[in-house]
Amino acid sequence: MAAKLSRELGFLIIGGVEGGDLVRRKRHSDDHRHWIGLNLDELPDLEEIEEITENVRDNGGLTIAPHPNARNGFRDYDRLRFDAVESVNGTRREQPIVGKGIATVGGTDTHAKYMLGHTWTDVYDSDGSVENILENVRKRNCVARGSPIPVWVIARFYFAVAERYLLHEPCELVQSWGRQLRKFC
Repeated sequence: MAAKLSRELGFLIIGGVEGGDLVRRKRHSDDHRHWIGLNLDELPDLEEIEEITENVRDNGGLTIAPHPNARNGFRDYDRLRFDAVESVNGTRREQPIVGKGIATVGGTDTHAKYMLGHTWTDVYDSDGSVENILENVRKRNCVARGSPIPVWVIARFYFAVAERYLLHEPCELVQSWGRQLRKFC
């Protein structure tokens, strides 16, 4: 998918996964702090964040701590040995995060193609290969850029989600509400 989008849009896109919710669903727990792994061939079947970051790195990937100040982010990203922290996030209107000795990157936090392009990471001294770009990020030879996604674009996304659940997947909506209610009962 990333290679196809790269060809269509004319710039490099590196595939990855935001993995926190996947662990939560597997364990049916409330612990779902997010992490990002770039350049992964498969999702690590691990639950502890220290094991996940090590596994991603050992397999040629890069780990990013997304939205560290949110309830589902890792505030101790430097201690947990992430390669980078999301300094600018497309869906959050907070001040940029300081890297505490690790690279800072821009994250889109998009869930639809039309949300792309508002935040990004400039990587310097790269030959354009995925491996070289990831290495330059590890070396902090990059800078986060961009601004939050406009509210009307985010609203468009949530209207599409509401339409999908209400018109096409109402059973999934009811099941999701049930899971949320069980947290409080």
